[in-house]
Amino acid sequence: MTPRGRLTVRQAIAGQVISLANLIHRPVLNDAGTRVGRVSDVVVRWDAGVAHPRVVGVLVGVGSGFALVEARDVTLEQSSVHLRTQRLLVERPVRRDGDVALARDVLDHQLVDVAGVQVVRAADVYLAKIPEGWELAGIDIGLRALARRFLPRRRTCPSPDRVIDWADLQAFVPRFADPALPGPSGPATAAGTAGSGVQLGLPARELHELRAGEVAAIIADLGRREQAQVAALAAPSAAAEALREIDPAKRDALLAELSDDDRARLLALLREDDR
Repeated sequence: MTPRGRLTVRQAIAGQVISLANLIHRPVLNDAGTRVGRVSDVVVRWDAGVAHPRVVGVLVGVGSGFALVEARDVTLEQSSVHLRTQRLLVERPVRRDGDVALARDVLDHQLVDVAGVQVVRAADVYLAKIPEGWELAGIDIGLRALARRFLPRRRTCPSPDRVIDWADLQAFVPRFADPALPGPSGPATAAGTAGSGVQLGLPARELHELRAGEVAAIIADLGRREQAQVAALAAPSAAAEALREIDPAKRDALLAELSDDDRARLLALLREDDR
């Protein structure tokens, strides 16, 4: 982990780090200290080339509606959010290009550790304070981070367990055209869609070098779209051998997710193996 990614207990105590899992559903207070809603989500702007996306807003649940409050109009604390504005407009927030809602799109989503050949989940998401506001710092994949979500919440940020710096992560995004995703595919457009998640930021060649057994171990724990992405990025021979271990009906559904070229390449290899 890089020095920037080491979220220390001292930082947490000093209010420099916020646990998203511990913040969700906390009260949103006006300048008089009256509760006007609850934290529903925190939104970051996911721009290409930015290692730690900046927090741009807080989604506030107000009655049966929602209000998206810009980051400059709130003060974030671990146990509450304070409004700096008198106006709280309840509306149906529109998802802007590049916006990622962390509780919906990242928390509890899958993380593919290619080096360790395993699938884990983001048990918590950490925000770090910077001079300009707050940014997405990292993900906690530890079991203790998951377990503490079933315990009474704390007023201070809980100590991180196994944190991965967000700079070491990248979106697990479609490699091929997807009509369900308008415009160019990227982290923000893929986040929150069925089968989206994140993976360790290793180049695609790392996936290409996996053996058949390792490919099979990874796709066994993934959703269909993610399975298809791994199959498309892995070496064709390894992917084909791994696909032979899958139930035929599930294999056909997985192949249907692939581009025409990738599907034809794998089908040719599968037919060769049947001879």
